[in-house]
Amino acid sequence: MKSLLLLSGGMDSSSAAYILSKMDDVDAIFFNYGQRSFKQQKKAVMKVVKDLEMKLIEVDVKGLGDVFAQGEWMRPHEPIKHRNVILVSTALTYAAEKGYDEVVLATINEDCEYEPNKATILRDLKILGETVGVKLSTPFVNLSKAIVLKMGVKNGLDPSITYSCMLGHEKHCGKCSQCEHRKIAFKSANITDPTQYME
Repeated sequence: MKSLLLLSGGMDSSSAAYILSKMDDVDAIFFNYGQRSFKQQKKAVMKVVKDLEMKLIEVDVKGLGDVFAQGEWMRPHEPIKHRNVILVSTALTYAAEKGYDEVVLATINEDCEYEPNKATILRDLKILGETVGVKLSTPFVNLSKAIVLKMGVKNGLDPSITYSCMLGHEKHCGKCSQCEHRKIAFKSANITDPTQYME
């Protein structure tokens, strides 16, 4: 099976890269949609794909983030709230036209808790995938961040190369929601947190 993984450089998608690389023919796709952490995310993504010798498709849609951020008094860290609607549908379309069998989205159960309508969005995106002949796989949707982290480490992931912070500084801020989830995951997984935090 030929798979296309949405890779952000975070712990979840990076873990997925290491897990899937042992089983399938996997390429990665990375989007610049105007997120503040783009540069640090890209550094993490490049480390993952280099280590795994994985093909990377880069998509620059930064202009979309600029449009969505218009009218905001301060540019949000994540300019597109429902970014998966855009990113996953784009990945599915690309996969259909380039001969992939599936698109893999490494969403976890905590993601669904903080986005109440995410289950509905994923259901509809899976229907879209069926329509264009590509399966949308969400293998970790019922698993916690800690469990996925454990699986990634077991399959060779060095979690210190991943990036989670919403602010985009070289060091994690340690305060934003993504940094808090990161800390909790390491603690719950009983894995030493190698992250450099600003605090």
